[in-house]
Amino acid sequence: YPAREVGGDLYDFFFMDDTHLCFAVGDVSGKGVPAAFHMAITKMLIKTKATQGLSPEVILKRVNEDLSLDNPTMMFVTVFLGVLDVRTGELVYCNGGHLSPYILRADGRVDVLATTEGMALGVDEDFIYQSRSVTLQEKDTVFVYSDGVTEAADARHELFGAHRLTAALQGLSGLPLKTITDSVLAAVKTFAGDEPQADDITMMVVRYHGETF
Repeated sequence: YPAREVGGDLYDFFFMDDTHLCFAVGDVSGKGVPAAFHMAITKMLIKTKATQGLSPEVILKRVNEDLSLDNPTMMFVTVFLGVLDVRTGELVYCNGGHLSPYILRADGRVDVLATTEGMALGVDEDFIYQSRSVTLQEKDTVFVYSDGVTEAADARHELFGAHRLTAALQGLSGLPLKTITDSVLAAVKTFAGDEPQADDITMMVVRYHGETF
């Protein structure tokens, strides 16, 4: 949901091969057409690197190098990138300065995914990114989002914040994926009331269906 006619958030998901699903959510600094243009370039670079079968940290490292080489406007982009092995449930991920996703566990728990402490892309071409991994259990769900969710403000200029997002996600585990995004968006809009949307809102939900997928 862009805040203007065009947005600077990016999202993508695709299979790198028969068993590895790559998915990414990002947020470009700035608004409008320049941000949208930078977003399109970043999205293209991510897919180009990922389809070479590279690991998440190498993908972000190489995309960061490309974005940093010719960046006269000093725009940067935060990116969370994950690669899910649909056979085993292993999720290998790298976070380039983005908000940490949540895992909605099949048993109802809501956990925050551990950070990899990466820097936004386009700032330092020599930055070394690191990956981490977590094993999803059958029906575990990953919720990835942009800061348009948590930084939505009400009339008193109070932000929706991570604590309200955590509360909004409680009880949503196992529900249809669209129900999860619709429920969170409804909570954000109820909180903001008549205040105009100040930033792009992006949400992606990925559920692991187990070895029978």
